[in-house]
Amino acid sequence: MRLERLLAILMLIVNRKRISAAELAEKMEVSVRTIYRDIETLCQAGFPLVSYQGVTGGFEMMDGYRLDRTALTFDEISSVLTALKGMSRALDDTRYGTTIEKYTSLLGDTEKESVRFWQDRLVIDMNPWGSDGIMKHKVALIRESLQEDRTVKFGYSSVNGEPTIREVEPMTLLLKGASWYLYAYCPLRNDYRLFRLSRMSALTVTGNRFERRDHPPAEEADWGRMWEMNSKPVTLKLRFPPDMRARVEELFGVERLETDTDGFLLVTQTYPEDEWIYGFLLSFGSKVEVLEPERVRLLIRERAKEMVKVYGL
Repeated sequence: MRLERLLAILMLIVNRKRISAAELAEKMEVSVRTIYRDIETLCQAGFPLVSYQGVTGGFEMMDGYRLDRTALTFDEISSVLTALKGMSRALDDTRYGTTIEKYTSLLGDTEKESVRFWQDRLVIDMNPWGSDGIMKHKVALIRESLQEDRTVKFGYSSVNGEPTIREVEPMTLLLKGASWYLYAYCPLRNDYRLFRLSRMSALTVTGNRFERRDHPPAEEADWGRMWEMNSKPVTLKLRFPPDMRARVEELFGVERLETDTDGFLLVTQTYPEDEWIYGFLLSFGSKVEVLEPERVRLLIRERAKEMVKVYGL
């Protein structure tokens, strides 16, 4: 732990013009006295640190010093920093901040300005609008279970709304699009399953340890297979009015759109057929018409009739 702290202190000093002992103590969560001991250790190791007294005092690295970055180009470091900042927004983990400091310390002053230039123009934030930290807490719990090989227990709703209580052995935490999933072995189903974190409730890390099972690593095709495994796929042909173009392009992509002779938008898309897809179609109200298959078209019409009964004429 002390070695990690020494490296973190070194990175902070390299990246800042000047940083005080009090600020270092706050960031490292140790006493000021401990910081002074750490600074002395770094000096004895040969790092050219300079100390300034007074209200604006602190520690600096001697002018002209920077860490070696053999085999890393500026573009590579810049790309890593952009990705790390995106992950630090998605995860509550102070280690990302330390890693960012380490990579930043490899850059000269002019390069640091270039990095800041692009960071103002490209931001990666995987948190949805209005997020309240609940998802970050779930992610943190699952990361804890993965680190300690402990099972997690939670209430879960299937795509058809069926509630169950699961205790599973976590294998992989997956961020797909803007949604978090847990790939885990489920004793209830005696198989590996993909669980969406947004459908978990009362998530806890148990005291039950498990031996990580020997299984082939899941690839992109496996995620898709598990996402579809609870229902058969259905290919939908949908028709939207012209005033829905912006939303349709956002949901399906410009490349999937066709325009008929009346200016209406046509989309053909394949989904697993379950309660989610019915709710998705009904969320458009009168702004979508299911052209194919006829079975789904009739099902949506019947559900629309049931909604009219609920709200009255």
